Amino acid sequence: MPHGPSPFQSSFHHMDVPSLEKALRSAQTFVHTLLDSIHIGICQINPQGKVLSLNLEGARILQRTEKSCVGQSLHDQTGCLYSDPHGQERVCPIERVLKFGKSVWTPKMLLRRPSGETRWVEFQGTPLNDLHNPGALLIFRDLSQQLQQHEEHQHLASMPEESPNPIVEVDPQGRLTYANPAMIRLLDTFGFRADGIPHVLPATLTQITKECLKTMEPMRGLTVVVEQCHFDWTFSPIQDRGLVRAYGLDITNHVKVRNTLTELQSRYHSLVDSAHEGIISADLHGTIVSWNPAAQAIFGYHPQEIMGKSILALVEEGYRDLYRRGLEDISYGQTTSHPLQRPLELTGLRKSGETFALEISLTSWKVGLDTHYGFILRDISDRKFSEQSLIEERERLVTTLQSVAEGLITTDREGRISFFNPLAEAITGWTHAEAIHRPLQEIFRIGTERASNQQVHALPFPAPTLPHGQPEELPSMLLTKTGSQRTITMRETPIRDHQGHLWGTVIVFRDITDHYRQQEEQQRLNKLNSLGVLAGGLAHDFNNLLTTILGNVFVAKLRMIPKDPLAQNLEQAEHACLRAKELTQQLLTFAKGGAPIKTSISLGDLVRKSTIFALSGSSISCHFDIPDDLWPLDADPAQLRQVIQNIAINARQAMPNGGHFSVRIQNTSYPHHPAAAVPALEPGHYLQITLEDQGSGIEEQNLPNIFDPYFTTKPGASGLGLATAHSIIRHHLGHISVYSLPGQGTKFSVFLPSSYSPSTTQEPSLAPTHAQRGRVLVMDDEQSIRRMVEDALTQFGYEVTSAQDGHETIALFSESLAAGRKFDVVLLDLTIPGAMGGKEAIQHLRSLDPQVKAIVTSGYSDDPIMSDYQRYGFHSILVKPYRIMDLAKLLESVCAPIKT
Repeated sequence: MPHGPSPFQSSFHHMDVPSLEKALRSAQTFVHTLLDSIHIGICQINPQGKVLSLNLEGARILQRTEKSCVGQSLHDQTGCLYSDPHGQERVCPIERVLKFGKSVWTPKMLLRRPSGETRWVEFQGTPLNDLHNPGALLIFRDLSQQLQQHEEHQHLASMPEESPNPIVEVDPQGRLTYANPAMIRLLDTFGFRADGIPHVLPATLTQITKECLKTMEPMRGLTVVVEQCHFDWTFSPIQDRGLVRAYGLDITNHVKVRNTLTELQSRYHSLVDSAHEGIISADLHGTIVSWNPAAQAIFGYHPQEIMGKSILALVEEGYRDLYRRGLEDISYGQTTSHPLQRPLELTGLRKSGETFALEISLTSWKVGLDTHYGFILRDISDRKFSEQSLIEERERLVTTLQSVAEGLITTDREGRISFFNPLAEAITGWTHAEAIHRPLQEIFRIGTERASNQQVHALPFPAPTLPHGQPEELPSMLLTKTGSQRTITMRETPIRDHQGHLWGTVIVFRDITDHYRQQEEQQRLNKLNSLGVLAGGLAHDFNNLLTTILGNVFVAKLRMIPKDPLAQNLEQAEHACLRAKELTQQLLTFAKGGAPIKTSISLGDLVRKSTIFALSGSSISCHFDIPDDLWPLDADPAQLRQVIQNIAINARQAMPNGGHFSVRIQNTSYPHHPAAAVPALEPGHYLQITLEDQGSGIEEQNLPNIFDPYFTTKPGASGLGLATAHSIIRHHLGHISVYSLPGQGTKFSVFLPSSYSPSTTQEPSLAPTHAQRGRVLVMDDEQSIRRMVEDALTQFGYEVTSAQDGHETIALFSESLAAGRKFDVVLLDLTIPGAMGGKEAIQHLRSLDPQVKAIVTSGYSDDPIMSDYQRYGFHSILVKPYRIMDLAKLLESVCAPIKT
């Protein structure tokens, strides 16, 4: 015959654990139901004689419950002893079966019930050599009814016709001398053998008859099988007649039940033995009663070593109390919530003492009133190792993803967020706990450009990719949790399996808001620089003209008679020149000549006075928050006044019906200040000026352009106010920003780098006086300026000599030194087109006289000499256009008094 697993066994190899458990429970239920329906007592005992199972008929015969017998010695429970007809006691046949391992049949055994009543039973014991179920199977039948029937047979011997069972009488030669009607029907059905013996009777009928007559003892348990029908015969001698009477019993149904039980047991053992999981059964107390090969492979115990021991021996000591409590809960019916009712992971213990990861599933069933347990065990060491490896790999991956310098989000196939790294939290404003498991569209809201909130839309899922399959990276606008907008670049990459099915997506994005703002700043600077090239040249020439005009107006005023009617006209002309000076100053702010002329100033006083001046005459109330401990500041006071006044004028125009204007100054340090607000600043200490109005606000689409030259939304405005402010702050190495919402006002923030030199607000008093005289050398390429200065300073008592370029100046200065009449002050124009200017000339003059006092003048102040004049050897500076009175004050402070 071919070897290998049967088709039945093979089918179990393909069954999963839940199916195995279900099949086991179904088979066990059927077997117990079948056993309880048999009218023969059936009891299974272990090698120690303790009851493992007992059917209902057995419990009835013993006059006990199944529950009270299970786990107890059957001999102790029943007190059953074998007794011969004379009452002599012998060794209990149960002990024979267990001790010698041989089958025992006892036709009559006296059984004492708990009530003291005795009953005669027929007993048959068969040893079980199955490794899974050692012990013995006991079958006993209550003979009380049979003995009563025997007496009735004796009484009914004269009328066997009424018996439903076949009855025959046989002579010593095996011939039938009598057959009752039931037997006649069997003879008609099955007939006779060739030797004349009926098919329903044993073939050795003659020998049986002779033996029975010889011993004069009944012979029982003789079975005949004919055409799948089973008959059990009992032969009893009739002493006074020399015949043997045979009583038949149709046991076909009993045999079918027994065969079915045997087949089910075979299937059960095949199922258990072929399973890859360890399968163990235990009694009510957790004592192991069956053990399959897989359990042996897992734990290392042979069945003989483990059978009869507690299931707790397979579990590490630390888990034994948990297991014991679980079994107790189940035995008392508390099975709905205990962890043993679902697969439980714990530490198993092998025979060698080695511990390992063990998963246990528990099932239970009832045999009568008692509970039995089935355990399905799996060695999950490899699985736990794989799980731990996956956990470690995931931790490494998470650590890597959390440390990347970009925001990173992953989603599942439904578009729900499954990972959210710290930088994603910082950029979006959402925490990991808030974002996880939520739809991506709720957290990651973007647009294709910087837009208003109404234009923001959710990120499509999954996002489109470029034709070559690479993720597309485009600048986008992200709306954060707080409603602010951040400019980002992002890449969205779908995650697919080997079949191309979408599993999720990975989104990597960077916050380029600062970079974007710096680009905007650079574009704005480029515009200003382009304008500056043009404005610088115009302003330089224009300032020369204004200087000439202002000087001549001053000289004309000096030469007028008192109360001359032309004096008012000259005053108006001078005022117009000063207004023109302010305009050229704005142009120079964009040009290379817009570098600030810094001095130490009191910022609080300057801001307060400039604001009040700009808002005077309006119905706007001002609130100032200016502390006394402000850090010192070096700045160009005229330029800063221009910044504050331009912003205040904007507020005045935004609140034509009045309102509230607040000004606050505070010390602040960067980068402690939020980086988003000051992306262009270098680390250091700053003074922050915040100016906020309650006006109509600025439309969002106009915000990027408000610092552009000539950009304005107001009729008749020049569009230079905020552009000038922006350029001034930039030249001071500071930063200006604006925040505004339509209808909610506007807030400007100005950052200026602080200096740690003492501030001073006092200027020297330089009133002109004719008592003070000195020699002045004036260098300027404009003849009109030379004549005007010479004429004006002469009115103040100065001796003035003029030169048109550096070479002439050096020659005149050298001659004066040689003659012993050196100049007290030299006034040098910084820029001389096509000739030597002030920068080169001062070097030659200092080589001739290191103590020379020189004043540099220019209408174009971008050159670093104007902002750092002392470094180049100049004593002071004078910016064109200037008034003669300003020049006279400066000369008075520079020249040493001349004694007359």
